[in-house]
Amino acid sequence: MTFHHKSVLVTGASGGIGAEICRQFTTSGATVIAVDINETALLSLKQALGAQLEIVVCNLRHEEQISDLASKLSGRCIDILVNNAGVGRFVDYNFTTEDFDWHFHINTRAPMLLVKHLIPNLKHSAAPAIVNIASVAARIEWANHFLYSTTKAALEKFTHHLVKDLPWLRANAVLPGVIDTAILEGLDNMNLDELRAYLAQEIPCKRIGVPADIANAVLFLSSDHASYINGASLVVDGGVMHSNTWVGL
Repeated sequence: MTFHHKSVLVTGASGGIGAEICRQFTTSGATVIAVDINETALLSLKQALGAQLEIVVCNLRHEEQISDLASKLSGRCIDILVNNAGVGRFVDYNFTTEDFDWHFHINTRAPMLLVKHLIPNLKHSAAPAIVNIASVAARIEWANHFLYSTTKAALEKFTHHLVKDLPWLRANAVLPGVIDTAILEGLDNMNLDELRAYLAQEIPCKRIGVPADIANAVLFLSSDHASYINGASLVVDGGVMHSNTWVGL
């Protein structure tokens, strides 16, 4: 798959899945606008990927910053929007409004606002596409993970609405399972190596996913090979959704 002369905007771009998505798109010829709150990590990514990567620091919790991002990109074409930024933590039912807002502002509201403000840019494209990174947590429950799960279920539903409401573009979702990124460090009190070994044993494919697994799916859904795929949710989880234990969490 090649993306020469394509412009891609990726949120949550500074590390993990987002950085790998940026890497694969630039390697495939695209110009990538990498958006994240972490300027230091963005600068490192820029150094690694070079001139095809443009970085923009933006706190997606604030609509005014999303509006400023859109102003910076005024008149430019965006062919592909990848709503990858996401946050999550376990909470019990003593959760606070700050817990609620933190999850929903990044995971659900920000993708909606990005579409709102970037519609003019997407309309410049001959074949615009949106890929939303949801989660298998949208379909299956982890104990005390209800805020994250609910936001990701909402994001998957938003993807379906995009198909109905904006029929001039394609919109699809990717639902990752357990992926080996920094977020694993917050999953359990176990030693991280022990945790990885345990999870790998529980996942039907017998390994933890890596960011490239998700990036591969994103590039496919963004490509001409997926031109008739619209409103789909591509589960990339190594079979976790069909395991009996939901990896024991």
